[in-house]
Amino acid sequence: MEDRNKFRKYLLLAVSIFITVFVGLYLRFDDLKVWNQYKERFFYKDTPLFTSYDAFFFAHYSKEYLNGSYKAGERDHLRFVPDNATYPSPIPMESFLGAKLSEVFNTNIENIALWLTPILSIFFVVPLTVYFFRLNLFFAGFVGALFGVVNFIYLVRTSIARFDTDSLNLFFPFGMALFFLLALNSEGKRKYIYLATAGILTLGYSWWYAHYGITLSFLILYLLVAVFIKAKESQEVFFKEKLLASIRKELPYFGILLLLSNPVFVYRGIFNFLSLVKTYLINFFKPAVSGGFPNVFMSISEAQHFDIVRTADLSSGNILLFAIGLLGVSILFVKRFRETVFLLPIFLIGLMALKGGNRFIMYLSPFIGIGIGYLIDSTLSFFKRKEFLGELRIYFLILILLLLLPFLLLYFNKNSVAFVIEPKITPELQAGFIKLGEIAPKNSWIWTWWDYGYAIQYLATRATFHDGGSQGSPKTYFVATTFSIDSPKVAHNTILGIANIGAKGISDLVKEGKREKEIRNMIFSGKFSKPTKNPIYWVFTEDEIGKFMWINYFGTWNFDLKKGIKSPIFILKGCRLRSKNLIICGNNILDLQKGIVISGGKAIPIKSLVIRNENGTIYDKNYREKGIYLEILKEKGRSFFFVMGEQPFRSMFNQMYILRNYDKKYFELVYDDFPTIVVYKINQKME
Repeated sequence: MEDRNKFRKYLLLAVSIFITVFVGLYLRFDDLKVWNQYKERFFYKDTPLFTSYDAFFFAHYSKEYLNGSYKAGERDHLRFVPDNATYPSPIPMESFLGAKLSEVFNTNIENIALWLTPILSIFFVVPLTVYFFRLNLFFAGFVGALFGVVNFIYLVRTSIARFDTDSLNLFFPFGMALFFLLALNSEGKRKYIYLATAGILTLGYSWWYAHYGITLSFLILYLLVAVFIKAKESQEVFFKEKLLASIRKELPYFGILLLLSNPVFVYRGIFNFLSLVKTYLINFFKPAVSGGFPNVFMSISEAQHFDIVRTADLSSGNILLFAIGLLGVSILFVKRFRETVFLLPIFLIGLMALKGGNRFIMYLSPFIGIGIGYLIDSTLSFFKRKEFLGELRIYFLILILLLLLPFLLLYFNKNSVAFVIEPKITPELQAGFIKLGEIAPKNSWIWTWWDYGYAIQYLATRATFHDGGSQGSPKTYFVATTFSIDSPKVAHNTILGIANIGAKGISDLVKEGKREKEIRNMIFSGKFSKPTKNPIYWVFTEDEIGKFMWINYFGTWNFDLKKGIKSPIFILKGCRLRSKNLIICGNNILDLQKGIVISGGKAIPIKSLVIRNENGTIYDKNYREKGIYLEILKEKGRSFFFVMGEQPFRSMFNQMYILRNYDKKYFELVYDDFPTIVVYKINQKME
């Protein structure tokens, strides 16, 4: 009978893992139906397009590793010029895996990325499910794993072609927690094996994510728990002697753990932990950082904070499920603290979603499921104790729940079921960046907004001033100013000024006691502007239209008020000519005779109509002293319609990118594939 019950339990464990893995993989690979149906949107010459900005970062290092140019610890001349970043040491595991797998399968890194991230993303299911199986809380593990693979944020961050670290960012922590739990309840050789495995997982996590502060917190937690529990069990009389005896007993075990975790990574964890707290919990809520310059993290989508209802929807699909799960997991931590304590670091990271960035929802969601599962386990245990149901009926009920719960969860998470991941780059823009690599000499520096910094480094093999790993520097503010100001000369001075002094020069000026406005004025005036050995190209891309509001916000930053101007540029779509002077664009009506835009039942006066013809000539018609600007561009047989205010109209972004109206004294138009990409070369011949 005992063997039969044991067999049933392990069979249920295997079935639960299979169901969760199947659901997780189906949700991710189901996107391929749409991708293969519309290849022109999702592929570039049969090569799948990346679905994250950071994918280009890891792919770039994979490519360099394969061609032998990756030099760990040395200067990376493509990143963060003129200051330059250094190559990570060691090479990121994601890049290493991508390179090795592309060799094994004799294919490109994009094809590896297409399937690698979704497959890795479901690995966490095993340690999470086994953890609670060891605690005789079957449904806590099963439902927690289900919530983990289904929640919208984790789905988005681990979809096909993502090629990013989130795919194993749940596996390593849950794996470490499992082996810490096993070690805590073991002695002798078995304990050494469990802690050695935990150490290897800790080392793997440090190599995978390079956020050593998180692994450090796990190690400290294990040491504290092990020491105090053993002290409690000690036969010594006084607490001090109990504690010392416990420390002596645990030190050999902890030594193995520390050694296999790599002491160098552990040491780095101290500084990384402080950096994580500063970035995600302190600086995120500050309007300005780095000597008074604006905080770009306010504009980053993954760092955006959602209210409790939106957080609940993204993590569990329903506010009621969210509340029940949070209550359940809180009770679990209180009632079985010793057995669940190693899950606390993951849970606390998840709780940051209630205050910090929405990316932390992926850590919180499994705990909502764990809480609901724990309540189910408690209910079944109550039925069993009170003998309301026989053992066979209990197993029958478990099987029903095992099959029913995935469908219920998918029903509540319809947004996850319907979601299809979109690439972060279009085929046209990928071709444009490849073209940029042909136009710009090898030693060129590219001046553009940070989002596509990694993509330019990978596709064009050209250096950028900032990217997704360096956008927090004051250089980002100065890049933004060149997009938002109305002076070609100031934009030119700024580009050459930053090219000469970089972030280090700005930092040195701050240390000298210069205020941010003074530094800005010095750079704007051309004090640091002189020719460089590197050709510089200013790149405008189509995605920057939607991002212009935030770029403009930083570029027009008022250092006294600690804010900028949020004035977007709107692109009107679906426009059709109704009569000679009447154009319908969706729900908007453009009356060119009266000079008004009718939107939402309101008549918005047009100050000026600007038309750019296919031959490049610009025609403008003024209606009145005040109002908005309407621009109509005729390009390659298509017409584009833009609406904006006075300040965005006069900005370099609008003048140089949209209208191609530029000062030839400072800039040379070298490539025009509007709206996809427009490239200017900076004239470095000084007057």
